[in-house]
Amino acid sequence: MKNKILSIIIICVVLLLDLIFIFSKEKDYSSLENRYLSKIPQFKIDHVWDGRFMNNFTNYVKDQFPFRDFFMGIKTNFEKMTLKTKINDVYLGKDNYLIDNYNSIKNKDKLIRIFNDFNDNNKINLNLVLVPTSISFNEDKLPNFSNYSNQLEDINYIYKNISFNNIDLFEDLNSNNKNEDMFYHLDHHWTTDGAFIAYKNIISKLGYNALEKNNFNVKTVSNDFYGTLYSKTNDYTRKPDSIKIYEYNNNLNVYYVDDNKNINSLYEFDYLNKKDKYSLFLDNNHSLIVITNNNIDSNNELVVIKDSFANSLVPFLANHYKKVHVIDPRYYMENISKYISDNPNIKDGIILYNINTLEDDLGVYRIK
Repeated sequence: MKNKILSIIIICVVLLLDLIFIFSKEKDYSSLENRYLSKIPQFKIDHVWDGRFMNNFTNYVKDQFPFRDFFMGIKTNFEKMTLKTKINDVYLGKDNYLIDNYNSIKNKDKLIRIFNDFNDNNKINLNLVLVPTSISFNEDKLPNFSNYSNQLEDINYIYKNISFNNIDLFEDLNSNNKNEDMFYHLDHHWTTDGAFIAYKNIISKLGYNALEKNNFNVKTVSNDFYGTLYSKTNDYTRKPDSIKIYEYNNNLNVYYVDDNKNINSLYEFDYLNKKDKYSLFLDNNHSLIVITNNNIDSNNELVVIKDSFANSLVPFLANHYKKVHVIDPRYYMENISKYISDNPNIKDGIILYNINTLEDDLGVYRIK
């Protein structure tokens, strides 16, 4: 009798979930995972034969399944109960830390050729900045017996084999990480404090005197930042991060070329009401942004070729140049060398990427 009742309950639950799935409105975006969800695929005979239709339909069902976030949270809690210490290649660290795993770069020599070729094609003061991530600074927060590759070995190998300048950030970030968090607990990016420490190192290598922290109005703009690593693990027991900005009195014009939009701020505060709060820096990622500082008398200009780590760094660099040209090769499809030659006041250049996603960043392979 008990087995029959249990079977009836299970059947009813399955039928109820099926009905909810059928009649629910299709969701476009998951704020928790910070990504667009799969749509129902179009039925095409050739897609059926080659398996694409079923693969796409499976992804659609997974993404649109009723109460998906709830069940994913249950799955994570179950995995934690089984003493699992890594979910979706993210370590469940101590003291509220979630830390991305790191696997050594296989195509280091190919990346070196790309960087060296780019330097050969451009007569500017070019500098490579490879940013170690949280795993290099917070080893004491990792679970016992964690197995990961050494980021510094890869960084040093690339630095030794490029034909132009490099800027090593490890020592500065590591020494300051003892007093302030250089990296978020629940997101893969560095904090604004970490970006500030990096700025001081970088700008001095470029020949400028760095501003000190007391030159800025430092304020916390959010205390509920749940970042990318939180979304990858669905570990809802974690406490949110805070986000700071360092304000400085500048007369700026920020031109988003792809949107043909001019504003006077380096921050888009609407993102503070969304999940992806890190995107408040430079309004997320754009193909090309040109920042003009009307307080600067010289004609010195800087080009920054970058991933999203640079978004919280650029506001500091903009205090020293008449113009900063910010190029994200993931979205910028034109020839970057031609862009530099078309802007002859560009004297300094930075290629800045975090080492953890360098090899998988398709934009890197479009640097030319």
